[in-house]
Amino acid sequence: MNAQLRHDDLALPLPPPSHDARRRQFGDLTLGDAAVARFNALLAELSPDAPRVSADQLVTLARWLQQQPADQAVAILSERLARAEQLRRMLNDGDWEVDADMRERARMLTSYLQQVDDLIPDDQPLVGHLDDALLVELAWPAFHAETLDYRDFCRFRSAERPRGTAAERRLAWENACLAEAALLQQRRDVRARRYAGGQPLPALFRVS
Repeated sequence: MNAQLRHDDLALPLPPPSHDARRRQFGDLTLGDAAVARFNALLAELSPDAPRVSADQLVTLARWLQQQPADQAVAILSERLARAEQLRRMLNDGDWEVDADMRERARMLTSYLQQVDDLIPDDQPLVGHLDDALLVELAWPAFHAETLDYRDFCRFRSAERPRGTAAERRLAWENACLAEAALLQQRRDVRARRYAGGQPLPALFRVS
C-alpha cells in the first residue's frame, strides 16, 4: 500500500434496511435465518442498543467490500480485528481490573472471532472475516470507553514505570489522571478570570 489510508477510508457502513430484503446469497454462500438470528442474539447481549442485521444487509455489505481496492478492503477488516486484539490484551493484563459484566461480554466477543465456521466461514476469500469485523464495529460502543482508559493506562505504565502491586500501579495512573485534570481546570480558571477582569481577548487577526 503506497499511500496511508485516511480514517474515512476505513469506514464499515451498515447498509440501511431494505423494504424488499430477500437477498441471502453471495458467491456460493447462503446466509441462513438461524445463523443470522444467532448473530443478532449475540450482538444484543454485547450491546443492547446496537442495530440488528439482516441477511440482505450482510449481502449488500459483502458486495460493497468486494468492490473496494484490495488493500483498502483488507485494512477495513484489519482495523476492527485489531480492536478485538486490544480487548484480549486488556482481559489478560493482570494490572487492569475489568468488572465481571464487561469481562464476560468481551470474552463472548473474542470467542466468536475465534470460531472458523461462524455466520460467514473464515475460509471465504476476503469476506470471511466480514461478520467478525461487523460484530466488533456494531458492539464497540459498549467497550470504547473502557479500552480508551486501558490504552491511556498502558501509555502511563510504559512511560512512568510505576512500582508496587497491580492495584497500586492502577492507583498511580488514576492519581496522574486527576492531577492532569486539575491542572487543566486551573488553566481554564485562570483564563476565565483574566477575561472577566476586562483584559481584551487576544486578536485572532492583525489588521495593518
